[in-house]
Amino acid sequence: MDCRSVMAPIKVRIYTDELVSSVIGFMVEKHMGLVPVTERDGTFAGLISGDNLMKFLLPRSLSSMGEGGGLMQRGFNIHKRASYLNETATEMQDRLDTLKERPIGEILDRNVEVARPDMPMIDALMMIKDKQYVVPVVDDDHKLVGAISFFSVLYGLSDEYDRETAEAQKCAERKQREKDKDATP
Repeated sequence: MDCRSVMAPIKVRIYTDELVSSVIGFMVEKHMGLVPVTERDGTFAGLISGDNLMKFLLPRSLSSMGEGGGLMQRGFNIHKRASYLNETATEMQDRLDTLKERPIGEILDRNVEVARPDMPMIDALMMIKDKQYVVPVVDDDHKLVGAISFFSVLYGLSDEYDRETAEAQKCAERKQREKDKDATP
């Protein structure tokens, strides 16, 4: 079995020159924590993740502690107990607003393993096992043609799975959640 047989097609493109605000909206709407990003010509550029974004939401004093031999790298778990900072929602919102104005290309992870459509699926599974939860699939010109995740593998192995039907069901569920949310006083 090869990667082509289980990869999910890329229906919506996220580009490196778009603002982070657009990828945040996309991630929230699609409930995706890891999104492939391309250049305008379709060339795969990297992945943007909740982890990428989270680093920028933390106070600078915490995010700098993990770099360059800081306390966190020397075995201190101070990041688990940061309530002493008395962080306010306004401070976090300010950092988020600043982040939203940056181009995605400035913060995405470019050090990503990729698969080819004809690569054996077991190789992509090993990448997923090694904590790269989405494996971009690129052609010979490094153009993004699809992506593989744990779920796309399960869907690809399921005889009764129909991608279009599942997508329609997700859209219907999303609309129902929005309708229920609007109806709540």
